[in-house]
Amino acid sequence: MVLAAVVVGGSIVAFNGKDAEEVPAVVATSTTASRTTSATVAPAEDSVYSSFIENATGSQVTYLSLDDDFHTGTSTERFARPALSLSKLYIADYVLDHGSAAEQSLATEMISTSSNAAAQLLYEKYPESIDGTADKYGLLSTRGAERWGYAMTSTYDLAKFLAELIKKDKNSKILQAMKNSTDVAADGYPQDWGTAVLPGVEGSKWGWSDDYQLHSSISFGEDFVVAAAVTGTKDDLTELVQNQLGEVTAKK
Repeated sequence: MVLAAVVVGGSIVAFNGKDAEEVPAVVATSTTASRTTSATVAPAEDSVYSSFIENATGSQVTYLSLDDDFHTGTSTERFARPALSLSKLYIADYVLDHGSAAEQSLATEMISTSSNAAAQLLYEKYPESIDGTADKYGLLSTRGAERWGYAMTSTYDLAKFLAELIKKDKNSKILQAMKNSTDVAADGYPQDWGTAVLPGVEGSKWGWSDDYQLHSSISFGEDFVVAAAVTGTKDDLTELVQNQLGEVTAKK
């Protein structure tokens, strides 16, 4: 049984139904190195990012229980929004299916450290990776772009992707990389906020825009997946998930 949810007065109500780091030499053969190595999205006047900021659709939260199919989320959970560094999960999944051993190793490092240099190199080699992963898992709000940082997704797609990955392979290299995430990302930003603070979390991945106007994260525990995104600070995201889902995860 699948459950959905809506937001009433800011609450969830359930119902049934950068700076570029050193580039590893192993894949430094790209012929398109002129692309930006900027962390997530370099805001531009005509960019998808700028358009989203100007027309923000509100925060997103999605929670999936893996043992009883319980699902709750905001009414906005399926709206496409900038994927930020969470697009690295989609890139990694594709590379683990199609890449060399060295590229696969780089992909897991990209998850743990949120390396932008690794993401740039892998996406240049596999520009079809995000769309390919979206097709593989049926992620309807997810799509790639010319640059990985301009990809779009939703918290629902992220949670669905990770839940299916867990059910398929609990020893997935992506899950292990999320469990072994570094305290500080390759660009110097902390990785200890958002969904990562919830009880029972075993692994997480974070995303943030270069101007810190957008923050998102996804985490998993033994029997649940949770994803959240806000237009706001990392502390705003942490407060959101604590207020909306703290009691839900505490009962697990």
